[in-house]
Amino acid sequence: MFFGAQFAFGHITTNTPPAASEGTYQHYTFFASSTAQTDFATTTTATSTNITPWFNSDGRYDNGAFNIAGAKKVTFYFSRGDTTGEGNTGSTLFEVQVTPDGTNWYDFNKLVQNLATSTTPTTLGGVTISAATSTVIVSLDIEDDTFYATRCIVKETTDGEHSCSASANW
Repeated sequence: MFFGAQFAFGHITTNTPPAASEGTYQHYTFFASSTAQTDFATTTTATSTNITPWFNSDGRYDNGAFNIAGAKKVTFYFSRGDTTGEGNTGSTLFEVQVTPDGTNWYDFNKLVQNLATSTTPTTLGGVTISAATSTVIVSLDIEDDTFYATRCIVKETTDGEHSCSASANW
């Protein structure tokens, strides 16, 4: 007999298998310019999922998001440079968003960067690269979190060429 018991029911809204199997490694480059896959950078403020979805040369559907379902570790590579003659005196803010379902996106504020001047990793909401041609590497602190996919946000202040890629292992 149950007295005063209430039942709560749930519904699985997304049932996605892992993007890869155990021990698999994948690398994804954001900001594809076209189906020709010739340019993977932006020279303006941009969100990686604001592209027309297409199929790459491997037959994989690309909508600007990296499927990280079931990943154990995800690492981002933020780069700034000038290979197109746009100039490189300004700065770029790189941010990451995550989604549990492919539709609703949320800012991810647990980017981990181990700085050369510190033995303690620093947790960040974004990374700025100023007036330089360089790459900054950060990891997503996902030890206690799970996500379906991730995307890259670039906020340009003046000029430059901005690229973003990520690697994941399962």
